[in-house]
Amino acid sequence: MSNSINFITSKSQKASKDSQADDKTLWRSLAKGNTLAFSSLYNRYANPLFNYGMNICYDREIVKDCIQELFTWLWTKRNSLTDVDSVKYYLFKSFRNSLVKSINKSRKFTDEPEDTFLESDLSVEEKIIEADVSVLNESIVKSALGKVSKRQREILILRFFNGMDYTQISSMMGISVASAHNLLSKSLKLMKSKI
Repeated sequence: MSNSINFITSKSQKASKDSQADDKTLWRSLAKGNTLAFSSLYNRYANPLFNYGMNICYDREIVKDCIQELFTWLWTKRNSLTDVDSVKYYLFKSFRNSLVKSINKSRKFTDEPEDTFLESDLSVEEKIIEADVSVLNESIVKSALGKVSKRQREILILRFFNGMDYTQISSMMGISVASAHNLLSKSLKLMKSKI
């Protein structure tokens, strides 16, 4: 399992560096009103945002609405967009903030205690597993991810499936960088023990 996670990490880090440069080009084009750049960013991030959102909120409509609102806002404010260090991080952070506000408004926020296990579908994990089926055993990973807490699962998804660094993760989750390191370490240990 450790080799599988290392493989995913190195693969996602390389892909992340390649896509960051492309994302920045698309971002700058979007700021100039390029509809193709807007569509490309939407097509690249709508599904990952949806999958991430479903790990925070179990209401598909709220998640879809927040994605729609985010991209509508981007298009409306395109002329005032400034350069960002990471387009991916900006989109995920903006989406998460919007989602939390929407959830709080609708009072459907599922803020579970640290030791509560999730029973939602594993759509993010299933897509990654399907892509890397030769490396990972689907049932083992699904089972292990289903047995960690909500926050542990979130940090694993952000780090290994979305390729975010500790600074980005700590900002998104509202914890210190040291806490992000500790939480990820504990999450990996727990996940490995469940396999």
